[in-house]
Amino acid sequence: MEISSLHLKGFRNFNDALINFNSSTLIIGSNDIGKSNMLHSLRILLDKSLSEADIEPSELDFHIGLDGTSQYVEITITFKDVKEDAVLSILKGNVNDNGETIFRYTANKSDLSYKLWVGQSLEDLQEVTSRFYLKYINLKYIQSQRDLNRVIAKEKKQLLRIAQQVLNENDSQEDETLLTEISTDLAKLNRKVAKLNYVKSATDDINSELKKLAYHNSNYSVQLDTGAIEVNDFIDKLQLGASTGGESVMLGGDGRNNQILLALWKAKSIIEQDIDHEVVFYVVEEPEAHLHPHQQRKLATYLIEELPGQTIISSHSPQIATNFTPDSIVRLLSFKNSTLAASNGCSQCIAESWKSMSYRMSILPAEAFFSNGVFLVEGPSEMLFYHELAKQIGINLDFKNLSILSVDGISFSVYVQILNALNIPWVMRTDNDINKIKGKSQWQFAGANRCLSAANLSKLKHSDIKLSPTDAFNNGTWRIVSDAVNCKGIYLSKVDLETDLVTELPESIVKALGKSDTNGAIKYLQGKKALRMHPLLKKIDNDLASITSGDLARPLHKLVEMVR
Repeated sequence: MEISSLHLKGFRNFNDALINFNSSTLIIGSNDIGKSNMLHSLRILLDKSLSEADIEPSELDFHIGLDGTSQYVEITITFKDVKEDAVLSILKGNVNDNGETIFRYTANKSDLSYKLWVGQSLEDLQEVTSRFYLKYINLKYIQSQRDLNRVIAKEKKQLLRIAQQVLNENDSQEDETLLTEISTDLAKLNRKVAKLNYVKSATDDINSELKKLAYHNSNYSVQLDTGAIEVNDFIDKLQLGASTGGESVMLGGDGRNNQILLALWKAKSIIEQDIDHEVVFYVVEEPEAHLHPHQQRKLATYLIEELPGQTIISSHSPQIATNFTPDSIVRLLSFKNSTLAASNGCSQCIAESWKSMSYRMSILPAEAFFSNGVFLVEGPSEMLFYHELAKQIGINLDFKNLSILSVDGISFSVYVQILNALNIPWVMRTDNDINKIKGKSQWQFAGANRCLSAANLSKLKHSDIKLSPTDAFNNGTWRIVSDAVNCKGIYLSKVDLETDLVTELPESIVKALGKSDTNGAIKYLQGKKALRMHPLLKKIDNDLASITSGDLARPLHKLVEMVR
């Protein structure tokens, strides 16, 4: 059984949003976009740690939009693959023949009342009086803002209690015998503590002062010892220690403690769950807290692979995101004063695009998922150039949360499909490649058609005469294509980056490279592109500001315009 989708209407950040899930799902989005609110909506229906009072609506739960405040809240969870006998039994006739069931929570702002509904379809929802299903269907949750030491202590105590409850009779009897021995040992320890000179001295001082306070204290004394600690209290107060190389050490910093907390939480959750009868969904907010990037990636793998149920994680970490394919990522974004999920969450259109990546599963850097906008370029030399150009013309890419991404010979169309599906604005710039068609006396406008395809426009027909990029520029083809696609953030080189750059900064580059003319400079840069681009940029960095209004800088300006 899995959560298939969540539909939110009038709830906090969400006016009307449909969010689809996979078996392991990552929730991403900017701060205050509504990630925690979305997860809380799941908890309202599924988290048995929330009391009936906790799920009562407040005025802050109702969406405030451009048309005023919503008067109703509607939270609808659709489940699929419902086949567990215990779940089918408790839900009785509320599961359809396709293994689907629906839970709904509604609230009314006028009287802050709420209702619960269950049914096999939206048309068959019936009101119920309680979350009766929580015995067999529930959610385990760990929040982002956590006091590590306090929560570790709490989870440790609960883990010990649960572990004790599930012991068989023989193990339980053995523990009773050991607890009796520990109680005797504590009494011996108490007597030894009382013999310590500084403890005895301190105790005498306290009793001396106590007798001065009241006459009835004359026959009463206190002592500093372990005697008041019962054996069960002693066990409950056990602290987690650590060891390395056989030696005991103090627990680590917050990063290590965060790992310990999650391990404790997972161990407790597994013991608590009745795997044969109970369905549990796991929700973790920002598991990456305080962790080194490598440990973040390991932690994500751990949570996905080790938890025995559907896992939903929210995160701001690109390292966490590397463990998820794009079709398992829900990107929340703001639209008209409300929060939506790009492509309604985990999307089939993203999955289809991703399949075409074949074995190159890491081809789309996780950073792109967290960007406000992406600039797609051909290769590393373009990456170097545009990072430096942005800096020199006053565009702070990090401040504006923009990324420059090299496709490295992979089809632009795959990236475009995925970025479109995630509602991430993008621009692109590609070389004006013109190639001879194998076995034919025809030449294809590869670069121009790449742009036209990305813009969903008709491609140019093949040429029966041999052409070069310069010919295509001179005969007006470049201008026709550029006029058609520039408005969509798609840019075609006149020739290629090296030629276009030398054309816009001829004197500076010829001088910096020590060449006699522009043709020599172009051929030199085209020889070893990225290797020669890097030292060139160091020499001409101060001159780049002068081309801020040129064709090379237009994609950067367009991207800034698109993400405003």
